[in-house]
Amino acid sequence: MPSRMRLVGYRPDQPVGDPFTVTGFGGAGFPEQATLRELVTPAQPYLAGAGMVRGDQQRQHSYWLRYLRRRGGPTGPKRVCVDLLVRFTTFDYVVTDTGPGLMPTRQHALADFPCWGVADLSVSPHAVGTGRNPFNKFNEVGSLVFDARLETGHGTVPAIRIGYRVHHEQTTVDGVVLTPAHDEVGSFLVHSDGLFEVADQSLATRTHFLVTPVNAGVHDRPPVPPHAARRPGGTRPAWHATGLTATPTVPAGVRPTPYADDTAVVTGFQGLDGPETLVVRDADGRPRTAMLDAVAPEPGALLLTYQAGAADRGAGRAGSVRLLLGLRFTVHRYLVAPAGVDRGGVDRPPEGSDIDAYYGDDPTTNRESWPELWHQGRRHPGLRQVALLVAGADGGPGRGGPDPVRNSTGSRIRLTLTPDWAPGDDGQPPELRIRWRASHCDDPSPVEGRLALRVDEAGRHTLTPLDEESRRHFTVTG
Repeated sequence: MPSRMRLVGYRPDQPVGDPFTVTGFGGAGFPEQATLRELVTPAQPYLAGAGMVRGDQQRQHSYWLRYLRRRGGPTGPKRVCVDLLVRFTTFDYVVTDTGPGLMPTRQHALADFPCWGVADLSVSPHAVGTGRNPFNKFNEVGSLVFDARLETGHGTVPAIRIGYRVHHEQTTVDGVVLTPAHDEVGSFLVHSDGLFEVADQSLATRTHFLVTPVNAGVHDRPPVPPHAARRPGGTRPAWHATGLTATPTVPAGVRPTPYADDTAVVTGFQGLDGPETLVVRDADGRPRTAMLDAVAPEPGALLLTYQAGAADRGAGRAGSVRLLLGLRFTVHRYLVAPAGVDRGGVDRPPEGSDIDAYYGDDPTTNRESWPELWHQGRRHPGLRQVALLVAGADGGPGRGGPDPVRNSTGSRIRLTLTPDWAPGDDGQPPELRIRWRASHCDDPSPVEGRLALRVDEAGRHTLTPLDEESRRHFTVTG
């Protein structure tokens, strides 16, 4: 691959932690424009110079990465334990318009030869459990530094190698050496199909780093049909709403789903779908209908941890409780229907509508010209297939990671999670709220609270505690 293709957007973070510091980075990725010879090795000679630009398909991925050092072997006490999030987006490349006669030929030639890239790659420390990150039990002095570079040699497309450097200074207490000085280097690979893995199967890296998928689905780089290639000015427009409300406001299809073992009973849920339609208003306050687009869903997931420890002990309680839960969902966009079209079918297209085509008795069938719904400066997403269960119980997020249930209190615990839609108003979009209630057999007073599934300014889904009890007992990863 020519040397002119470089990693773009890379920016190092400020060190976090004292005296053991962690330095991550953000914004790294492939360039949004490249030639085919830069993306594929080897490329067919007659296509190698084809210009490629970022298309409209994308997937978001996140992994929970834990760095752990123990004293005296794999079962000894923790020395340093750092929890990190690795997040990135994969996107498709499509051939750009190069002039009359060339575009159709190249589109068809590349339709079954999909190229994907990586964007917005970041590695950042993430607090898990009582806000301690990094957890540095022995007050060690040292550092953990991450960086990234673009490289080839991993199939037909480039990958991003995340390198790390670890340094531990010698720890001495009362003249006794508890931990020796130590230096180590290693790396991980981020592939454009969503895979994040330990590079070269390094034993040291596999020993001291644990990779847990959160929102991570390895995809097959689906081909892009020629008619879907993005042309300049051909992206779907945004329709900015001044207000929106959900109809209906009662979640449908939700199924309570219990999990039980010797120490815990956790009742979660699955099968929940958000509203299929929204009533939106334009700048003049006129109502329109926005409909959920079932095409091209984006999978999403979060890990959340319920914890009750020393600060929560009742009379006679010892030990602690940790329950690891996985929240899974698919994200869909909303499309704003032309004026006069609502969810109910009509016999004929409305007069003067801007629908491109009309099929049968449903003028809402062809939605190619409908704009995406935006509200408060960001795309408003819809949710389907929402499930909140014990992590890994259904093969979802958390599978292969830490044990989902840890209860050293000797007392049985019961946790119940119930979803509820908040309809929102002009200033607050609809959101999914989750009511939770936990009871410990050795404590007559249950605790309860609420969480809210929202979209942050970057367009990512976040789970936000709404009260002090939720902030005290729940930590969210992803």
